[in-house]
Amino acid sequence: MYVQGKCYKCGGFLAVDDTQDASVCPFCGKAFVVEKAVSSFNETAPDDIGTIKPSCNDDSDFVVERSVLVRFNGYTKKDISIPDGITVIGEAAFQGMNNIESVYIPEGVELISEGAFSGCKNLQSVHLSEGLETVDRDVFNGCISLKAVKFPDSVKNIEAGAFTGCTSLESVNIPPRTELLPWRIFEGCTSLKYIVIPKSVRTIEDFAFAECSALEEVKFECMRSDGDTVSGINRIGMNAFRNCKSLKAVNIPETVKYIGNQAFRGCSNLKRILIPKSVKAVYPLAFADCTGLEQASFAGDTELYRGSNPYKYEKNSATFYNCPKLLNIAYINLQKYYWAFPAYTKSQEPVNIENGRCRHCGGEFKGIFDKVCSVCKAPKDY
Repeated sequence: MYVQGKCYKCGGFLAVDDTQDASVCPFCGKAFVVEKAVSSFNETAPDDIGTIKPSCNDDSDFVVERSVLVRFNGYTKKDISIPDGITVIGEAAFQGMNNIESVYIPEGVELISEGAFSGCKNLQSVHLSEGLETVDRDVFNGCISLKAVKFPDSVKNIEAGAFTGCTSLESVNIPPRTELLPWRIFEGCTSLKYIVIPKSVRTIEDFAFAECSALEEVKFECMRSDGDTVSGINRIGMNAFRNCKSLKAVNIPETVKYIGNQAFRGCSNLKRILIPKSVKAVYPLAFADCTGLEQASFAGDTELYRGSNPYKYEKNSATFYNCPKLLNIAYINLQKYYWAFPAYTKSQEPVNIENGRCRHCGGEFKGIFDKVCSVCKAPKDY
């Protein structure tokens, strides 16, 4: 039977099985004694929420202040229907309640506050109604059984980490009024295979889809501006698609201006990439460890940026570091960026030697007697 508890190590509220002697906190990862966690909650909780409610899903299970749902006390309930009249679901209102499997959120709810359902590891489905505008930080963080989410068109903001670690999430839509996909929003969603980015989204922030290892396709609704400067992706952030190992192709929109550090690093099944002429700069290691990459094409004079410190990230900060199959590169004016293609050696090697550069990466040699490449550190061997 699930009862309310409080982790005495991190302070997180939990739904714990009182038939067990010990468990693990989903927030701090520390083991705790169940009896002690229950005692910790009873010592700190107000009298009106310290008692287990009757086994029925009525309004007595909900702690409401004005129109804010502060806390839910139905510790044995599986299917939750939030009552009418609620406009805000408060911070951590259902946090760590492992008994919950489904939630119905009615019209009238405008805001789901930070961490409201975080750590509800058995939550499988959520119904969101029209009128919802904001899903705050970490709302569904760690809901490892959540399979699908359908946002209503009224949603404007989905904040950082909203679905981080939702390892069973297979289907989710981005609402058409959303302008930002924030930091870590879908990081670690290892079952997500397909995503559509609406034309309203301007920025994909750092780690947004990092570690989405099953992600096969990313579709952008807006591929070119058509004179509309407020539509389409402007920036793909650092590590945005890092280690999306199932991603075979991605069509970068002609609205993108910047591709961040390590944005597609570790996308080992990515075979072809076209950098449109709109892209002003690609930052270090953006396509590093794309071990299956065979072709890279540049439609414009894009800067492959190293920054003031080319060794800030690794000894070799090349854009295409460790891309051993990348032998087909098309560009208009990119010869000065020889350092960016350390794997592009077979056809480039004679030119490198003729120019007195490193045969492996085209870098300049440093030193007087024992010359060493300034980029890949290989000794001069010719």
